Parts: sequence; structure tokens; C-alpha cells
Amino acid sequence: MRKTASRMNKPLTVTVSQVNRRISLMIKSDKTLSDICVKGEILNFVRHYKSGHIYFTLKDEESSLKCVMFSENTESLRFIPEDGITVKVRGRLDVYERDGRYQLYAVEIEKDGTGSLYLEFERLKSKLSEEGLFSQKREIPKSPKRIALVTAKGGAALQDIISVIERRFPMTELMLIPVAVQGETAPNSIVSGLEAAQHTGSDLIIFGRGGGSSEDLSAFNSECVARAVYKSKIPTISAVGHEIDFTIADFVADLRAPTPSAAAELAVPDINGIKLDIKRIEEQLKYRIKAIYDRKKLEFAKTVEIIRSLSPEGIMLRGYSLVYKEGSLIKHADDLDKGDLIKIKMNGGEVNARIIRT
Repeated sequence: MRKTASRMNKPLTVTVSQVNRRISLMIKSDKTLSDICVKGEILNFVRHYKSGHIYFTLKDEESSLKCVMFSENTESLRFIPEDGITVKVRGRLDVYERDGRYQLYAVEIEKDGTGSLYLEFERLKSKLSEEGLFSQKREIPKSPKRIALVTAKGGAALQDIISVIERRFPMTELMLIPVAVQGETAPNSIVSGLEAAQHTGSDLIIFGRGGGSSEDLSAFNSECVARAVYKSKIPTISAVGHEIDFTIADFVADLRAPTPSAAAELAVPDINGIKLDIKRIEEQLKYRIKAIYDRKKLEFAKTVEIIRSLSPEGIMLRGYSLVYKEGSLIKHADDLDKGDLIKIKMNGGEVNARIIRT
């Protein structure tokens, strides 16, 4: 009896995929895990720049949890995640069935304790938007003669901008207006720099800095900086941080560039492209000039043919003759009298004759 019972209680044989699928369905059925906020410290942070996805581990004193955030959600990040930062991650728990690993699929990441800063950012953004500061978008000059650079002296952002512009359009003059881009004095320094740029005779202003944390970029979230950008009489390009970084100043500027290097590319044309365009135009001009020449040549030939056909020689070729008396062309029979000596020109030669009667 024991042997029979043992055979009857034989465990079910399943595949690995079936196990992972069953666990996935169990997690999906728990509505609590479909939208949760998990607090922990970031560890093993990795960004895949090709796809834009980020991967990291959340850790507390006792456990760890794998996390992933896809590129469509990383665009909304207000700071650059890095190892050692304590954050709150909102998302859903699910199973990555291929590896049999459950993980948190993040949609939002917020620094722990910085929620008030985010709320202030949204409050100011809403306020300035309602006032119309985000609606002013002027056209950026296509080939600026002079560009004012409002940024930190010696910073990586400055070097990137200079390098790109010298490569793309070296005839553009660059004027640096050095400002503090970080710290308590940064907002007022940036405002002063933007005001100074108004008197430089520049066609364009590029302002910004390289990447950093949300605190590092906070100066560009200042209301005074936003209003200074709006008051600028010269078109502006913002170049603050990395591609995922957004600041209040970005929304106010006439054009927002994802990076300082991108700002430089947006600011000036590519001289190599211009040279190529000129070569296409030269070829078109040559073709059009030749077409005009050929057409005029044909028209000229037709005109010459008409003139020839109407000339005395042309008339004689058609069987007519010309009568001359004393070197003058006779135009009417009344001009001749009996006995007059005349010369008759015709196709092939001329003859002399005397008038017998009229």
C-alpha cells in the first residue's frame, strides 16, 4: 500500500519556462505589486547609452532588489543616478522569465528627501508657464557672426562648445562671459552674465554647464535666471547638463540643446556642408548657363536665316531680279524712260540692257 501511494503522489514534471511563467502569473495577480514605491540605496548602476535603458540594484541593510528603467522613462529623470544615493523608486514588480529573475520595472526615481525640491520645481514651472515665459520661441540665426558664451571659465562645457564651433564654422567669433554655474552665488552670477551678453553685439547666446546632480544644476532652476533668459533681446540656446537633464531655463530658452556639444552644432552650420552645397549650385549654374546659351544660339541662327531670306541676295535666290539705273535701285516703272541704260542683277550674275519702250 505504501508503494502504491508513493506512485500516486509522484510530483508533477514541468519545464523551467513553465515554472518561471507560473511565478510571473502569481506576481502579476498581486495588485499590490503592480504599483509600489521601494526605498533603498543604488548599487551597481549601469547605463546602456545605445538603448538608453538603465540597470541598478536597490539595497538596504538586509536585502537587495534588481531594477531596470527603460529609455522612455529615463527622459523624465531629474538627476543622474549613481551608486550610493538613497532613492525612492516607483514601479511594478515582475519576472524576467528568460533568467528566472524577478525585478522592479521602474517608471520614476526620486532622491529620498528631495521631494520638496521636485514639488518646488513643478510649482515654478507651472507659474512661469501660465505667465507665458515658455511660449516665446525666436528663430536662431543660421550663420551667427558672434556668439556669447555664458558659462564657467575652463569648464568641460566651454571646451566642448569651442571645439565643435571651430570645427564646423571657424569664422564665428566667440565671446566668453565667465559665470559661476554652481553654488549659492550661481543664480545671480548667471543673471549678470546674461545681462552683460546683451551689450556684446552678439547674434546668439549659449548658456549652460556640463552634467551633474540635481543640486549641481539647481542654479538653472532659479526664477531669476528664468526671467533673465526671457528678457534677453538676443536669441538663446540652453545647454545645461546631459540629455536627460531638464531645467526651468531650458523651457524659457528659444532652443534647448541636450548637451553643450549639441548646442554648438545647433548654433552654427557645417562649413563642409556649405562647400558641398556651393558645388551643387555651381553645377546647376553651369547646366543652366549652357541651356540658355544653346537656346540663344538657336534663336540667333533662326534670326540670321530670316534676315538672309529678306536680303536682296535672298530674294534673288527665289527667282527675283534687281534693276539699277546709274547705280540706283529702280523701285517703280515710272523711273525708266526709253533708251535708258540699265543693269539687271539676278541669281548667278548681272547683265546690261537698254530700254526699248516703256
